[in-house]
Amino acid sequence: MAWDESLGCMLIPHTPIEHLGPFEREVRDAAPLMYRSLLDLVRIMEDTARDCTRCGPDLWNYAQEVRVNLLDKLIRAELAELGINEDVDK
Repeated sequence: MAWDESLGCMLIPHTPIEHLGPFEREVRDAAPLMYRSLLDLVRIMEDTARDCTRCGPDLWNYAQEVRVNLLDKLIRAELAELGINEDVDK
């Protein structure tokens, strides 16, 4: 996995953009699209889970694991990088 609890995203270094190489710049530029694609995939799994009585509960549980274990952490990391505290809504 590219995610490390202490370091954050291993693919997107916390380095000023002018010090990044071409690959790192592409990854940083593509990150919002990758997050969006993952969120779309989770939503499709959730919608499918609602319609299927056979595998629905398992698919729903898996989608929620993905949401909690990856998406929420990535979103919090992105907000923190922008200087937005996650306790704002509390």
